[in-house]
Amino acid sequence: MEATRPVPGTLEVQLACEEDTARLGRAIAEVVGPGTVIGLAGPLGAGKTRLTRAIAEALGVDPSAISSPTFVLIQEYEGRLPVYHFDTYRLPTPEAFEELGSAEYWRDGVSLVEWADRVATLLPDDRWWIAIDPSGAGPSARRARIAAPPSRPELAEALFARLAAGASGPGSPGESADLTA
Repeated sequence: MEATRPVPGTLEVQLACEEDTARLGRAIAEVVGPGTVIGLAGPLGAGKTRLTRAIAEALGVDPSAISSPTFVLIQEYEGRLPVYHFDTYRLPTPEAFEELGSAEYWRDGVSLVEWADRVATLLPDDRWWIAIDPSGAGPSARRARIAAPPSRPELAEALFARLAAGASGPGSPGESADLTA
């Protein structure tokens, strides 16, 4: 795994395998709190559900309970914080997402919204945004572009520090760190 900080408040993380995705999810779970909304964007098969699963597991959700909500639309899980997993892929319009009462979930837990680009205007302005691109060497390689909530750019630094824990790497924005375990 390699991470760069192109500008304050953002990270770009190269994920070589599923374990890198799981590690990223665990690190995200360490920096989020109640009321966190994370928009996940990327094509089919990009790894949105895998990252969601890793975040939820790190928040104490029973791994056997986690599934893709494609046909259910919203899955609710109990963990250290409540986890709300949305999948907007099959919704006909953004308004259908709003009619689900999605905004009611933004208060107390961690809300993970797959296919968030379809409902971006309905998500809180102060949310995380993670775009996953399945590019690179190998079938499991991904690039995740992460933007912390605009009012909390320091969360990107906290995430970078969690990813870099135990790895030696540069400490200033714009530099990269090889985070290979």
